[in-house]
This record gives sequence, C-alpha cells and structure tokens, in this order.
Amino acid sequence: MIKYKKYFISNNEGKSNCVIRSFCKMFNKDYDEVFNELVSISQLLNCDNFNDIEVFEEYLKRHSFLPIDGYKDKIIKDLSLDNSNYIVFCYDKKDWYHMVPIINNVLYDKDDKSLNAYVIIVYKDIAK
Repeated sequence: MIKYKKYFISNNEGKSNCVIRSFCKMFNKDYDEVFNELVSISQLLNCDNFNDIEVFEEYLKRHSFLPIDGYKDKIIKDLSLDNSNYIVFCYDKKDWYHMVPIINNVLYDKDDKSLNAYVIIVYKDIAK
C-alpha cells in the first residue's frame, strides 16, 4: 500500500510545477537546475514546452527510469510496488494531469489528492 508524505518545492517566485517537483525530490536537485535541464531537452527535441511528454520521458531515460507495463488506470493508493523508485504520471480521468514521485512506497506531493488519481504510466528506476 502506498503511503503519503508532504513535499513541496517551488522556484524563487513561489511557482511550482509537478514535473519539476517530482524530479527535484527523486534526484535531489534544486528547482532551477531541473527546470533548466528540461528547457534544454525541449529545445533539443524542438518541443514547445518543457512539460511535453517527449521531454520528461527523455529526462527520465537519461536518469535510468523506463516505463513499465501493467498499471494503467489503477488508483495510485492501491498500487503494489516493490521498495524502489518510481515516477507516476497520472490523472483524474477528466482534465487534471499530474506527476508524483514514489520512493519506497511513499508518495511525495503537496497534498494527498494524488493518492486517488488514476495511473497513466509508471516509470521505474532500472538502475536500483
């Protein structure tokens, strides 16, 4: 069973983005460093936004995270994961999309709303 722990990080203006926040927690980096890395990848891939799926998937691949099958549309709190590192791209089956890190079965996010979100894709740290 997945547990929840509060985690929040923002840029100097107080703005926060779930992709950047997830990567900051997972890779122990500061907000600006992750933002700049994502912008660089988006430019390299000719994407419009650092939040594009192609961009964050390339970032994850560079950090040894690959997608794993078998979790689509499952509710995050009901996932059965081993004690490893995961990034989960999820949604509410409407118009809210979100990303969260799960480390050793603990989900880190600004609130616990994402525990009830549905999985789009799970990325696992294959190096661990």
